[in-house]
Amino acid sequence: MTVPVHKVHELEALREEINATIRGAWLFPSVGQVKGFLGTGTVMFVGERPSTGKFGGPSDTLLYNILERHGVPNSHLTDVIKTQGKVRDPYPTDIAPHRRIFDRELEIVRPDLIIAFGQKVYDLLQFSFATSNFRICQVFHYSYTRYGAIKRSAFEEQL
Repeated sequence: MTVPVHKVHELEALREEINATIRGAWLFPSVGQVKGFLGTGTVMFVGERPSTGKFGGPSDTLLYNILERHGVPNSHLTDVIKTQGKVRDPYPTDIAPHRRIFDRELEIVRPDLIIAFGQKVYDLLQFSFATSNFRICQVFHYSYTRYGAIKRSAFEEQL
């Protein structure tokens, strides 16, 4: 499958803009075959916001392995809010740049399917794009896979 070069260049430019305009921004990295934020595939995975932990833990590794195993390593991985925070932390005071950037990601990637990590993100996307043609579905957040083999299996089955 050929990756549209213009999409990669547009996402690279957007990444530079994010890093220049949003202090403390964090984006999914490219690791192995998985492109992370630079993914240009037809599936977009969306989380609420990056956690305060370090990337590369068991849940992150599992997610990336599943994407490779299922043949979708070029999926676009992103968060609605680009700055790290803990669950239930308030959102940034100025949320407009985050929304503008997320909308720009949608314009560039043009996903056929958006997969929301968790109910909160699913509800947010359903509300925000109720009149659009985006197909949105929900899986539980991949971080729950740290709670054992049953959760890991259930997560993979959802995908």
